[in-house]
Amino acid sequence: MENLKEKLAQHEPTFIGMDQCHQAAVCIPLLKNTNGGYDVLFEVRAATIAHQPGDVCLPGGMVEDGEEPREAVLRELQEELLLSEEQIHYLGDMDKLYTGSSLIMYSFAAEVTEYQNTFSPAEVGEVFRVPLEFFLHTEPKCYVTRARVEPGEDFPYDLICGGREYNWRSRKEDVCFYQYEGHVIWGLTAKVIRAFAEVVRS
Repeated sequence: MENLKEKLAQHEPTFIGMDQCHQAAVCIPLLKNTNGGYDVLFEVRAATIAHQPGDVCLPGGMVEDGEEPREAVLRELQEELLLSEEQIHYLGDMDKLYTGSSLIMYSFAAEVTEYQNTFSPAEVGEVFRVPLEFFLHTEPKCYVTRARVEPGEDFPYDLICGGREYNWRSRKEDVCFYQYEGHVIWGLTAKVIRAFAEVVRS
């Protein structure tokens, strides 16, 4: 392989297995409030949808084929909150989140202007606001969960040391909760908000 060195030098590293991951994108929508600061806008998922009905979430969804994550967020904001593109003012890329369920979640911040509490009832049950100051001065309560590996019935135990007694490592993950005026913000949404608050505080 005469061109081996050239191939290695030109290789752009990526994450192994990333091609098997699902990609999602969410937006942290900021609305100016009457105190001169910002509120974060949240959705409550419609009770009629199949996935996590009634949960609090940020606007967003899965990245479709041929889309960039930022394009997906723009599309979802318009679909879920019935916004025009002119109402959405991009502020910046925020942190990415990798979950143990093979999901990569991208997050973005945007200011939403002239919002009239609109949303699509097919996807959203209600919307509510939380002052950004709340997250800047409130740490979430976090609880440890563990997930263990469960190989399938056809797993070749005879090929690994220890066989069926192999000591698989469990995966530890913090699940965090914010509570605000009767609303519970938890899970991946809480993680994204916590990371966003750290960026704002820094």
